[in-house]
This record gives sequence, C-alpha cells and structure tokens, in this order.
Amino acid sequence: MTLQRKLLLGFSLMVLPAILVGIQAIRTNAREQEALASLGERLARSRTYAEVEDAMFNQTQVVWRYLSGEPTAKQEFPLTEQVVDYWIDRWMTGLPPDELQLAQGVRNIENEIRAVASQVFKLYDSGQHQAAYFMAREQLVQRLQPALAGVNREIYRKAREFSVQRALQQVESIVEAERRALWVIIAAALLVGLLASWIIARDLVHPVNELRHAMAVVGAGDLDYAIVARSRDEIGDLARAFAQMTEQLRQSRSQLVQSEKLASIGQMAAAVAHGLRNPLASLRAAAQLARHRVEGPAAREQLDAIVEQVDRLDLRIAHLLQFSRPAPFHPLRERVQVMIDGALSGFSELLRQRRVQLTMSVADHLPEIQVDPMRLEQVFTELVANALDAMPEGGRLEIVARLDGGDGVAVEITDSGRGVPPEILPNLCEPFFTTRTEGTGLGLAIAKRYVEEAGGRLEITSVVGRGTTVRIRLPAAAGGARAASTPAGQLA
Repeated sequence: MTLQRKLLLGFSLMVLPAILVGIQAIRTNAREQEALASLGERLARSRTYAEVEDAMFNQTQVVWRYLSGEPTAKQEFPLTEQVVDYWIDRWMTGLPPDELQLAQGVRNIENEIRAVASQVFKLYDSGQHQAAYFMAREQLVQRLQPALAGVNREIYRKAREFSVQRALQQVESIVEAERRALWVIIAAALLVGLLASWIIARDLVHPVNELRHAMAVVGAGDLDYAIVARSRDEIGDLARAFAQMTEQLRQSRSQLVQSEKLASIGQMAAAVAHGLRNPLASLRAAAQLARHRVEGPAAREQLDAIVEQVDRLDLRIAHLLQFSRPAPFHPLRERVQVMIDGALSGFSELLRQRRVQLTMSVADHLPEIQVDPMRLEQVFTELVANALDAMPEGGRLEIVARLDGGDGVAVEITDSGRGVPPEILPNLCEPFFTTRTEGTGLGLAIAKRYVEEAGGRLEITSVVGRGTTVRIRLPAAAGGARAASTPAGQLA
C-alpha cells in the first residue's frame, strides 16, 4: 500500500472519534437538561428560604415592638410562629441531604428565638423592663441574629454555586442550540476529515520531489547545495539526516583538501630547508672563523650579528623540518605535573625579567595520560613562550590542571596579555599563520598536531584587552591510576 493510501486510511479513521464525540455530546446534552431542572428547583428553594428569613426577622421585630410599649405585639407573636413554621416546612420539602444540617441549624435558631421571646415577655410583664431589654439585646441581637446571618451566608453560597435565573435562561438557549449544531458538526467532520486527508497526502508529493532533486544534485558532486527541511514529520527527519550527511561529506572533503595542501607544503618546506641548511652552516663557520682573525670591535659586532641571524634561520628551518617530517609517536604513561614542571624549568629567568607572576594549580590525584612526553613538553613550552610574548610589559600567567569530565585531564594556560582579535582567532593553528614579524607560524600548528596525536583537543579563547586562554584536553591512560599532585603554588 502506498504512503498516500495509508494516509487516506489513517485520516479516515481519525474521523471516527469525531463521530463518537458527537454521540457523547448528545448524551451530555440530555444530562444538561436534567441539571437545568435541578437548578430551577434550587432557585425556587432559595426564594422560599428568603421568605423564611423575612418571617424570622419579623418575629424579632415583634419582640422589640412589645418592649417599645406596644401591648398588641405580644398577641401577634404566636401568628409569626405559625408563619415561620409554614415557610420552614415548605423550604425543607425535597431538600438535598447535604443541606439538611443547615435546615436543622435554622430550626434550632428559631426554637431559641421563641424561648428568648418567652423569657423577655415574662420579665417585661413582671415589671423588669430593663432586664427584659438587656436580655433581648444580648440574646437576639448579639447572639442569635449573627448565628442566623452565618447560616444565611452558607445557604446563599450554595445557591450561588448553581448560578442565577439569568444564567439558567442562557444555559437553556445554549443547550438547545448545541443540540442542533452537534448534528451539523458530525456531518461536517466527515467531509472536512476526508478533505484534510487528501490535502495532506497531496502535500507529501512536493517535499518528496524536493528531496529527490537534492539527492540527485548532491550525487552529482555539488556538496554545497542547500537542503531545507520544511516539515517535522518523517520526511522532514529524512531531509535533516540527508543534510547532516552532506555536511559531513563537505567537511571530510575540506579536511582531505587541507591534508593534501599540508603535504605539498611539507614537501616543499623540506626541500627548501635542505637546500638552505648547508650554505647557512658554511656561512656560520666562515663568520666564526673571521671573528677570531679580526680585531676591530665594529667588525666583530657585524660578524656576531651574522652568526645570530644564521642561528635564527636555522631554528626556522628546524621548525620546517619538524612540521614536514615529524618524528614517530612514542606514547608513554606520564603525569601532567612532571611535564609542566619540565616545560617551566627553562623560563624562571625570563619570568623574572618580564615581571610576570606565575600561578600554577594542579588538582590532586589526576589520572596519568598516554602521551609522547617530549612532544607534550614541547607543546607546553610553545604555549608558555607565546604567553610571555603577549605580555612584554609584565602580567599574570596562570596554569591550571584539573579533571575533565571525570575521565580526562584539562590543562589551561591563561595570560593577561593583549588578547587576540576574534577575526583571526580561527586561523591561529593554521600552518605558516603568525602575528609576529619574527615568527614562523608553525608553533601552534605543531602543538595542535601533537595534542591530536595523543587523542586530545586544543582550544583557544581570547578577549581583546583581557588575555588569552589555551585549553588542552587529554584522555586518561587506559586503566591508569590517579597520581597524587603537588599543592598549588606561585612563582614570581
């Protein structure tokens, strides 16, 4: 079955729940009608309770009228009792079980009002008018009326929970309109679902054709062709995977071109180095011989300059040969602390002359690493030398060795020098790229190669005006024990 037919079948099945929802909505509509009827009954009981409240209030007013000197008020009190009993009985008819406790509370308050009224009448009839007045105020106003008000609030709160008459009318109209609309929605859901299924199935054809065209273009060799995933479905995932594969192929091709370029540069550098080294050696020997035979200070100074420049050229030639034909890699288990100390041993005097403060911090129990000790020590030497060149007026050099991810070692060399502009930062490790007039541009390139040979990574971050940090990440030696380290210290 084709993908289009599968989608049509799947979306057709998606319409079925809509039909079930419509049927359930019809059943819910019937229940809403029952809820409306119950709501009407509760509203009617709320109106009945308002009559109860008015009757009980009138009952207390009869007492106050009698205390105010109206003798006929006492004769009206039995009539108010009958009115209150009538409305309470009517209100309690059909009352839900959860409100029976409130009804009993109203009944108890009514009985207490009658008892208080009887005592007030007796006191007043016996001539104790002041006592009757204080009892009425204390019992009716201060105790029973607040209690009745609390019960009233609870009763009306329950009534408000079921809305008001206006809401009842609106719900009735909504329910009726919903009943008519549900059947329309069910019919429309069938048509719209089928139409949406057809549209979505048709829209799959366009992205598939785009992906097929992209495959043809990339297959023809154009790895720079932009592949855009326009959807988040399986076809979009396929397009993103294909774009990732194309990007990996492009990077692999760039690396291959770079390797071929470096190989060509290395061969040329080796030829040039060998062609220059023998004449330079002869020139240096001749300058040294002539220096011993001349006596003038000016001539000797010129010959010393010749020897110094020849030595400088010989150092650059050694870098070229080292880059073009590196020595075989001989890995050994070694401690980071030992190699850092070895690299720093030749910089003590230079640190003092440059007024550079060295701070070194090596974490305790770092694991041993599997490296070529001579090469890694050369890496540290190169990085420290670069850091000192970046601080001709003095500064701070910090070397930190710590665990990296729990199974590796990270060494960070940070200086407080001028920093490196961000536009040239990516090119620092490129062969023959240098920012110094006397540099060969091979120091960092060789350092990066040695670190990568050991399975590590060399990363450089820099902020102009604040300094540069070179971070070396190296994996721990397989099955290596953690070696204790010397405590952190400072060397001025």
